[in-house]
Amino acid sequence: MILNWSKEGEPLIPGQEPVLANGVRGCAFDMPNGIYIPMIAADKPGSGDVGRFLDALPKDRRVVFPTVISQELAGMLKRRKFTEKTELTEFGPVRVWERGP
Repeated sequence: MILNWSKEGEPLIPGQEPVLANGVRGCAFDMPNGIYIPMIAADKPGSGDVGRFLDALPKDRRVVFPTVISQELAGMLKRRKFTEKTELTEFGPVRVWERGP
């Protein structure tokens, strides 16, 4: 699995997001309290690349997907034992999907 960590403040240009894995683009941040993946997209929807990426994420770390707006992604996360929770941030509460270690 390829995982290019994003840098805070790094601009994202639609269609030119960093490659997270083969066929998967988005951004991922390795934070002290877990891996945060606020954006993820498949180069070829329906190819299974996002599912393979999710399956390859570390099981010994907390992995968080903040503000999931895709029902398809929410279903994929639920099938992989992620749970929906509220996380308190400096901006207020945010709904996230997370899987702990």
